[in-house]
Parts: sequence; structure tokens; C-alpha cells
Amino acid sequence: MKTSSHAKAALAGFAMSFVAAGTSLAGSLDTSAFVLADVNLSGGLSTTEFNTTLEAGLSVRAQAKSFRRADYNRDAAIQVNEFLIFRGAIQPQNKIETAFYQSDLSLSGTLSWDEFVSTYGARTSYVNIRRNFLRSDVNLDGSVSLQEYNSLRRGQTSPNTDSIYVLADFDANAQVNLTEFGYFFAQGASETKIQTKFTRFDANSDGFLTTSEWNPGVRNN
Repeated sequence: MKTSSHAKAALAGFAMSFVAAGTSLAGSLDTSAFVLADVNLSGGLSTTEFNTTLEAGLSVRAQAKSFRRADYNRDAAIQVNEFLIFRGAIQPQNKIETAFYQSDLSLSGTLSWDEFVSTYGARTSYVNIRRNFLRSDVNLDGSVSLQEYNSLRRGQTSPNTDSIYVLADFDANAQVNLTEFGYFFAQGASETKIQTKFTRFDANSDGFLTTSEWNPGVRNN
């Protein structure tokens, strides 16, 4: 299912900022080499831009190998956090920390909703991701710290008991629209399939699902 710009805004809850706060890593890391290389100000380094940061005299093959090694998320661009990991400025100690820092694009030392989503595979449903986000965010500050993320990945967090309906209802208005209904399905699911199922459940055809129309996992529904 493709996510519209409106839906992405609803999912994020807030825009990510490159200026970090709180337990920010940004203030303690030298990003000047990245900033100088990012000639087109895209926030990511192309192959050509990245190559300017490498030692002189490297072969084309060696440059390409370095780019592949730095491009952890395989999106054909090197973000600032990937760059700092590649350069050794950020040194994850294990696979869990690596996953965390690879997603901490804002260098805030915490994962926003968007960043947390990026730690999951492209097919994971937003409902399942949100369940784990809520399990992780123990201090209810709307973000996930490294300690909280580590606890989640090690199975040390308490279960989230919210129903699927509640988790799908991102705007918490006690009704699920078509976009929110789509969050129940794997990302990339057929829009036609989602629309067909939504229409079947929407008994009064008002464009919203109540718990009496759809509430998976709850008895008598």
C-alpha cells in the first residue's frame, strides 16, 4: 500500500529535525566533512560526493566497495549517520546498537517514529511497528532511546495490550478510516485488496469503521 504525504505526516506525528536536542549526539560529533561533501545539499552523499571524502589514489573498484560498505540501508546515498559510522566517529558495540545508530538520522541519540519504522523490514505492518514502539517508549516521551531499544530487542519490555483497532487508529478518534485500516496490512499490500475488505466491513458505508464493524482479535467481532 502506497503511503500518501498526508498519511506519512499522520504516522510521523512530527517532522524530524537535523538539529538534535536532549541527549543529542550532534553536538559532540564533527560533521564538517559530510557537510562539505554534500554539494547539492540533499542530506545524502551521492557516489561522486562520497568519493571526495576518501583518500586520494583509491581505485574505482575500491571507491565502489567503500560506498557499498557505508550505505547500510542500501538506498544509494550515504546519510550523515552512515557516514559517521563508516568513519568510526560512531562505534556501535553490537548488532543492536548498529541497527539503532543506522536509523538515528537526526543524531539525537533517540529514535523518532520515522526512524523507528526504518529499523523494520519493508513488509512489516505499521500496526505491529506501533505496538513495539509503544512497548519501547517506557518513559512516554514519544521517542525511543538506545536503552529502551536495547530492552525491546532483548525481549525485556512489557507486552503492549492495545487491540489491533486501537493501534490502527493513529489519530485516536475512535474510528478507523481507509488509510488507518491499511496500517493493519503489510506495507506494500495491494490497495485494491485493502479497499475491498474495507468496503465489506463498512456496513453503513460512511467511510469509517467502528469497533462493531471491525475489531480483530476481540471476542464477538
